[in-house]
Order: sequence, then structure tokens, then C-alpha cells
Amino acid sequence: MRPPIFSLLSFSLFAGAGAFAQTAQEKADLDLRLAEEQLRTLQTEVLQEQAGLFKEVADLDNEVLDAERDLAELLKAEDDVAGSQRRLNDELASRKGEFEYTLATLKSYGGSIKDRIHPAEKQDFGKTLEEQRKKADGATDDLVAEIQARLELLGLAADRLQEVSGGMRFAGKAVAEGAVIKDGKFAVAGPLGYFASDDGSVAAFTALTPEGTDFPLTAPIKEDEGRVAALVTGGSAVVPVDASMGKAIQVARTQKTFAQYLEGGGVVGYGILALGLVALFIALWKFLEINRFPIPGRKNLNLIIDNLLAHETEAASLKAAKFSGLGGQLVEAGVEFFYDKRRILEDALLEKLGLIQPRLERMLPFLALVAAAAPMMGLLGTVLGIMKTFAMMSAGGAGDSKSFSAGISEALITTAMGLIVAIPVIIIHGMLKSLAKGKFAQAEGVALSLLNGTTELGGDDRQKSDEDDTDDLDETELSPAT
Repeated sequence: MRPPIFSLLSFSLFAGAGAFAQTAQEKADLDLRLAEEQLRTLQTEVLQEQAGLFKEVADLDNEVLDAERDLAELLKAEDDVAGSQRRLNDELASRKGEFEYTLATLKSYGGSIKDRIHPAEKQDFGKTLEEQRKKADGATDDLVAEIQARLELLGLAADRLQEVSGGMRFAGKAVAEGAVIKDGKFAVAGPLGYFASDDGSVAAFTALTPEGTDFPLTAPIKEDEGRVAALVTGGSAVVPVDASMGKAIQVARTQKTFAQYLEGGGVVGYGILALGLVALFIALWKFLEINRFPIPGRKNLNLIIDNLLAHETEAASLKAAKFSGLGGQLVEAGVEFFYDKRRILEDALLEKLGLIQPRLERMLPFLALVAAAAPMMGLLGTVLGIMKTFAMMSAGGAGDSKSFSAGISEALITTAMGLIVAIPVIIIHGMLKSLAKGKFAQAEGVALSLLNGTTELGGDDRQKSDEDDTDDLDETELSPAT
């Protein structure tokens, strides 16, 4: 059992604890009410701020939508601008190409005008064109100035074209025959040009002029000098027309006659010509000789062989005597030795054939020699001519290409003459040789007919002929033993 003091103390503590617990409960309740009040206040403030934020978000969303619409419009505008820029760039590139083509065309035309005008105009109008062209070439840094300068050059060409279309006359200088420069006047209409010297010594076409020549060349008109002078001085006359600007006249004057060609060939040319004439004469003579060479016909030869087989020797001899020449001698030999040994007949016929073949082919080797020698002689003449040309060039200088060309042309005359002689002679030689072979084949046919005719002799004659052949064979076989 506890003491009383302890019990009192415990009661006091319990009573105090209860009072404290009641006070703490009240305080906790108070704090809870305060917290709830603050929570409601905070919730109210949150709701108020949330409403403001929702409004701001809605406003921001509207602003974003507006910004997106503006962005879409800007992107569309940007695409439109980019498309316009592309079109402008394409058009600019097209215009640039056209501009460059136009400028290149103007440059090309401006550079070629000097080659399009008449050679006589280079003395005056050509200088004006050259000055304007240099002005345009010097203005390449300023595009506008260059275009203007080239258009001015085009205008000069157009004015000149208008003037020359109706014909124009002007003073100038030209190169006459002998490389003499003459003062005079020109009359030009299109590509046609005429020149008449002031001293009246030259009336000519204006010929084609090499590049780099200061004054135009002339092609004199020997037959109509007065008309050309009247045209140049008076402006009206009936004159000959040469669309080649004198070139046709120059070509015509370079044409040579046959006598001039022979003269140009020199001694070698005359030798080739003489050799060709001799070959032609021999060829004609051989043609007549071969065609007229007498060879008995088959019909007459059969009659002779029939007489021989019938032992009508005298009649056969009379018929054989009617044939002349080596062909007749061949038949006579066949008749004479027809009844002798076959070997003797063969030898007799071969002997006559050996005379016929050289007769038919004589002088044909000379034609072959001419065919081989003529080109060599022509080559010799060409070499001599070239040596002469080079000797002249070493003495007078190598600057005159016209003289050099003329010398080479003359040197080649002998080569042409050699070929002209050789080619026909080769053809004629082949034809004559073929003709001679054909005629000799006919003679061989005659000999073969006579030889084969012995096979139809009677028994006694055949036995005699065979015995003779056997005796000859025995003698031949025995001769080595003896």
C-alpha cells in the first residue's frame, strides 16, 4: 500500500495533466480553425490567380494563333517573293544570254566587216572601220559605251551597204601588171569593181587580193579598156561583168596551148614526145603485120591433107605453094616431109614455128621498153626543172611564191608527158602481144593438123613410117654400146 503523500501527488499531477490536456486541445482546435481559415484564404487566392492565369493562357493562345496566321502569311509571302525572284533570275539569265549573244554577234560582225568590203575600199572606208572597231574594243570596261560604239560600227556598215547597192566611185591606188602601183579611180557595185588609172594606162577589173596587201590587185581588160574608163570617170557605161573579181581572167590567162606545154617540157619533153611517136608508128606497123600474117585456113589445109592421104603429092604441093610467107613455108615443110619419119616431120614443123614466133613478136620488147622508159624520162625532166627552180630562188630570193609555183608547175610537165606516153603504150603492147599469141596459136594449129594427119596414112605407109621410127630408136639405143 502506497503512502498517502504519493497518492496526493499523483492526484495533483493528474488534475494538472487534465487541465493541460484541455488547454492543448483548445489550442489545437484554435490552430486548426486558423489553418482552415488560411487554407480557405489561400484557396480563394489560388482560384483568383488561376482564373487570371487561365485568362492569360487564353490570351497567349489567341496571340499564338494570330502569330501562326501571321507566320503562314509571311511564309506564303516569302514563297511568292522567292518565286518572283526565281522568275526574275530566269528572265535575267535569259536576258543576259540574249545580251551576250547580241554583243558577240556585234563583235563578230564588226571584226568581219573589213573582209566583206571591196578590196579597194580598204584604203579609205576600211581605215574608218578599223578606228571605230578599236574604239569599241577599248570600251570593254564600260558596257554601255561598248554597245554604243559597236552599234555605231554597225551603222557605218549599213550606210556603206546603202551606198554601194547603187554603185559608188572613189579615188585610190591599185597594183597594175609588173607590181606597179597606179593612182586612179574605182567604180564599185556590190562585188564588182573596176579601176582606171589617172594616166589612162590601166583599165581593169579589181582582182581578188591576198590578206595583208595594202592595195588591190587588178586584172587588165584588153578588149574594153575604153568602156571601163568611161564607167569610172563618167559613172555610166556598158562593161563586161566578172563575178569572180578577175579570178576567171587570171585563170584563163594561165591556160597553155599544146605548143607551150611542149616548150615547157624542154629537151626531155621533146625526147619523150619523139619516143612516143616512134612507139605509135611501131605499134601501127605491128598491128598491120600481125593481122596480115598469112596463116592457111582450116578448109584449105584439109584439102591439102586429103591430097596427101590420097598420095596426090603434086597437087598438095601446088596448093601449098599458093600460100606466102612463113605460114606458107610451114605448110610446104609439112607437105615435103609428110611421108618421112614422124620425128623428121616434127623437127621440120618446129623449125618453121621457131621462125614464125620471133617474126610475130619482133619490136614488141621495144614497146615495153618505151612504156618503162617514158615515166623515167619524165621524172628526169621534173628533177631538172626543180633544180632549175631552186637555183632561181637562191639567186632571186624565196619570197616570190608565185614564181616558185610556176617553176614547179613547169617542172611537172615532163612527168605528165611521160605518163601520157607510157599508159597508152602499155595498153597497146598488151593488146599486140595478145594478138601475136593468137596468131601463133593458129600456126601451131596448122602444124598440129599436119602432124595428126599422118595417123590416117594407109597400112604400108604407116608400117614404113613405124619401121623407120623403130630403126631410129634401135640405132639410138645401140649407139651408146658402140
